[in-house]
Amino acid sequence: MNRALCLIRDALVYRRAAFVSGLQAAGYAIATTLPNPDASDVLVIWNRYGDNETQATRFERAGARVLVIENGYLGKSWLGDRWFAMAVGQHAGGGKWNVGGNERWDSLNVPLAPWRTGGTETVILAQRGIGSQEVKSPDNWAQSVQKRIGGRVRAHPGKKEPEIPLEQDLFNASCVVTWASTAAFQALMLGIPVWYDYPKWIGAIAAYPLLSYGEQGYGPRRDDEDRVQMFRNLMWAMWRASEIEDGTAFRHLLGS
Repeated sequence: MNRALCLIRDALVYRRAAFVSGLQAAGYAIATTLPNPDASDVLVIWNRYGDNETQATRFERAGARVLVIENGYLGKSWLGDRWFAMAVGQHAGGGKWNVGGNERWDSLNVPLAPWRTGGTETVILAQRGIGSQEVKSPDNWAQSVQKRIGGRVRAHPGKKEPEIPLEQDLFNASCVVTWASTAAFQALMLGIPVWYDYPKWIGAIAAYPLLSYGEQGYGPRRDDEDRVQMFRNLMWAMWRASEIEDGTAFRHLLGS
């Protein structure tokens, strides 16, 4: 039987028990330690930094797969469910996941607002700057972008609910700029064009890279087909807690 080492913390918000149950349902034996992993083993971690990065590197050198977990891209709590982002190797678009058909997104009937063509503000979505070295935003990223292109920085609320809801704060936004934030997906739902700066950002097909901001021939990206396709792809990289617990997410991502 294939083995899995699950390093998800044993706290309510992380739902470790759901991950353990799902791995077992997908055919994995849960190990308490794996000092000598092999290619059939799986490591499950929350994000990829600190000791998790050390462990991930160790497993990958042995040919094993590393499943990186984070809060869902469209929010921890969305549509009445608890959601988790899941991909092999990395978070936010830097990893790999199996994209299936359109039905997973289409069946939710999530409304997407028409593209906004008005507004006077460019809003820069600051991030917490935590996580793996590859994915986290650089130090003072938002301030550096503001110095280069102008606009207003929206501070990251941290672990608290923001004092001003995002939709209200973007009322006069003509576009937003992100490194790789969840708020940018909400902006896209609101019809607000996005510029992104993390080269592998998972939402890239619905936006333009920040490097092209201000270049002739590049305006904010407003493409309905690419926006829908981006959300269709995104849905295969995030899973409900119930889909994790019954093994569905692991069977899809790991092919077991």
